[in-house]
Amino acid sequence: MPTLETSRTKTGQVFQPPEGLRILTLGGLGEIGMNCMVLEYQDEILVIDCGLLFSDLEHFGVEFVIPDFSYLVERKEKIKGMIFTHGHEDHVGALAFALKAGIRAPIYASTFTTLLIRERLKEHGLESACEIRTFKMRDTLKFKHFTVKTESVNHSIVDSAALFIQTPVGNVVHTGDFKMDAQPFYGQELDRRAFGAFGDQGVLLLMSDSTNVERHTHSLSESVIYQKFEQLFAAAEGLTVVSMFASNVARMGQVFEVAKKLDKKIALSGRSMEQNVRLGMDAGYLKDAHAQIISLADLDDYPRNKVIVLSTGSQGEWRSSLARIAHDEHPYVKLQEGDLVMMSSKFIPGNEKAIGRMINDLFKQGAEVLYEAIHDIHTSGHATQPELREMIELVRPKYFIPIHGEYRHLVHHAKLARDTGMTDEQVLIAVNGDVIEVSADRCEIVDHIDEPRVLIEGREGNDVSKLVLKDRRQLGEKGVVFALMVRNRDSRRIISGPEIIVKGLVNESIEGWLIEEAGALAKKIINKYDQQIARREPVMDLQEEVRVELRRFFNANIGNKPVVLPIILDV
Repeated sequence: MPTLETSRTKTGQVFQPPEGLRILTLGGLGEIGMNCMVLEYQDEILVIDCGLLFSDLEHFGVEFVIPDFSYLVERKEKIKGMIFTHGHEDHVGALAFALKAGIRAPIYASTFTTLLIRERLKEHGLESACEIRTFKMRDTLKFKHFTVKTESVNHSIVDSAALFIQTPVGNVVHTGDFKMDAQPFYGQELDRRAFGAFGDQGVLLLMSDSTNVERHTHSLSESVIYQKFEQLFAAAEGLTVVSMFASNVARMGQVFEVAKKLDKKIALSGRSMEQNVRLGMDAGYLKDAHAQIISLADLDDYPRNKVIVLSTGSQGEWRSSLARIAHDEHPYVKLQEGDLVMMSSKFIPGNEKAIGRMINDLFKQGAEVLYEAIHDIHTSGHATQPELREMIELVRPKYFIPIHGEYRHLVHHAKLARDTGMTDEQVLIAVNGDVIEVSADRCEIVDHIDEPRVLIEGREGNDVSKLVLKDRRQLGEKGVVFALMVRNRDSRRIISGPEIIVKGLVNESIEGWLIEEAGALAKKIINKYDQQIARREPVMDLQEEVRVELRRFFNANIGNKPVVLPIILDV
């Protein structure tokens, strides 16, 4: 993990105990993912969410990004609780790494979120590393300086909560991820009266989800998706494959209920799908689902139009279940003419190309493919502009900070708040690393932590430094050249080589010529080096000379400066 110095501010000063309420944004502001927010008052800290960000640098070995926990590690004795709004990976996925960093504080989460957290910690061998306390909606969590009431909200994962937080400086609302669904499949519609009643008490600060602020119409209800499923499942002439986020238990519940109405069986494809269906049943959802589930190996025992396959891989992930189906590499699911594939999820930005290729391959298998852009088979779990406006009007905060969104989303959400009558002084746009102080008469950024993130390689959590990432990028983009030489340990003369090996540099038609010419150049440098030894002159740094000259040679001949690694073996 990074050194503790990374928790110093850009001014070089170590943080002092806050006078008002201090909010440190370790993630989730300026990007979608890695949500983690620190609330600090005097000798007490609460952490809200602890998520990760899936990386777009996977080809350089970076699997995901997590917050830099250095600030929290330095103050771990002050952390009295880590409260989770819901179970998505961008809110819970970094918890194991926080525990590995030495943070130990009680975990507070709803029933389904608790089950997901336990599964994640089990994967890291940390299931007994901390105390996990399960809350119900409208429970009150009491701390020395904070009192937190949990309030149910609609989202694309069950048991999602907003937080009503009483602090010594005033009331704070953290919406979590939410939408306003008049007919959610599981749970109740968001209770506007509860938010309004807390607003009546006086809310100093509202922090609200910004993801869908660019959408100007009210989000679709899950009831619309249910109706679409019923129509499409009933009309299916062949096998139906439904791909979705494995965390969307409510969407799974719709599939199971409609399938039961139509006397259809369900097969599960993908480890996370199997796991989350099991957890959904353990949490009291998906009741009696086990009676409808069949093994993938038994697909051929049923008429094709009587089976629905619930699959992971809606984002085109390499080797995911749906990707293997699309490439005709799945051991059990083989598509035919008349089959239907329904992608009941949004396209996450950055995944469009992979998803597009997968959809093309699914069509090539003969299936009909439906997805959000052409059919109403998915609805987002995030509030759109009308719902976000209503939230601000219900809560009526003195200050407003948009959260959970890319920077443009925060800007649009801030404008929306001003459109409701808030002034510029009441609306604050913050980004990851900002240190905010809030009191009865001010809400302002007082400092900033640089680079509040860690790049992670592999599930064990090895961090990748910027230098390592730079080297990998150069290797991937420019190729590598090895110049191997053997030197006599006593005489210091080169007795063998150079042998030139190139990887990822040029096509085979000119590779031989380049190797020959590069070898001749290196040989000239070696001869000069040997002559210096013979004349007892100060000798050059042979490795550095070979490295520099070979880089110049390749740049002059192919317009590229590869990574050159001269290697001398002394014998």
